[in-house]
Amino acid sequence: MKQLLVVLSIVFLSTNLWAAKPKSLESQGAFERSINSVVRNKYFYKANKIEFGLSAGLMPYDSVVSHTLIGGKISWHLSDHFGWEIADIQYGIPTITSDIKDKVSSKKLANVQFSQINLLATSNLLVSPIYGKIRFFGNQVLYFDIYAVLGAGFANTKTIKLSDSTGSALTETKVRSGMEPVLDFGLGLKVFTSNFMGLVIDLRDYVTFAEVYSSRKPRSNFSVFAGLSFFLPTF
Repeated sequence: MKQLLVVLSIVFLSTNLWAAKPKSLESQGAFERSINSVVRNKYFYKANKIEFGLSAGLMPYDSVVSHTLIGGKISWHLSDHFGWEIADIQYGIPTITSDIKDKVSSKKLANVQFSQINLLATSNLLVSPIYGKIRFFGNQVLYFDIYAVLGAGFANTKTIKLSDSTGSALTETKVRSGMEPVLDFGLGLKVFTSNFMGLVIDLRDYVTFAEVYSSRKPRSNFSVFAGLSFFLPTF
C-alpha cells in the first residue's frame, strides 16, 4: 500500500508534463460552446469513453477483521456528467486483528462470530456533478472531477467463530460461507494527468447482509481506495 501511494504521488506531481493541449484554441472554444461547458480550456472530456481502473484499499474502521482490497472497475461514460460503472470488482484479503484475539483469549470466550469478505462485485450509477481546474504551484493546472456512485451487487462472505474454551489455543471455525446481497454508495475524486489517464481517491461503503449468530443484519464496510484510471479513445 505504501509503495502504491509513493507511485501515485510521483505521477500526481508530474501532471503538467502529461497535460494535453488543444490543437486550436478557436476549435476548443467552439467545442466548449457546443456542449455548454462551464469550465474553459478543460481539455479532458469523458463523454462516450470507456474507463478502466485499478485500485487498492482497506477498511480502516473494522476492529475485528483487517480487510485489504485489490481490484478494478470498468465504466462507460454516457456524457461528462453521467455514466454507468458496469462492474466494480474487489478481491478481499481478510486478517483477524490481534485485538479481538487478545480479548477472546484473556476472557476465555467460546463463541465470538464475525464476517469476513472475500469478494465484492457491484454495478453502479455514476454521477459527476462537479468538475473544474485549480492552479497548483505556479503555472501547473490540475483538472479534476468529483463524482458519486450508487448501486448494488453481491458479496462472497464467510462467517467465522473464534473461541478459547479450552484455555490453551484459539480455535477458528467456519460457520458458513456463500454469496450475499450488497448495497454500495460513495464519493470519489479524479485528477486528470492526460487524455488517457487519471489518479483516483475513492471513498465507498459496502453494506453487506451476512449471517452472524444466525441473524442477518446490514453491516457497514467503509473502504478507502487509491488507484489509477485509463480511458479508451472516444467511439
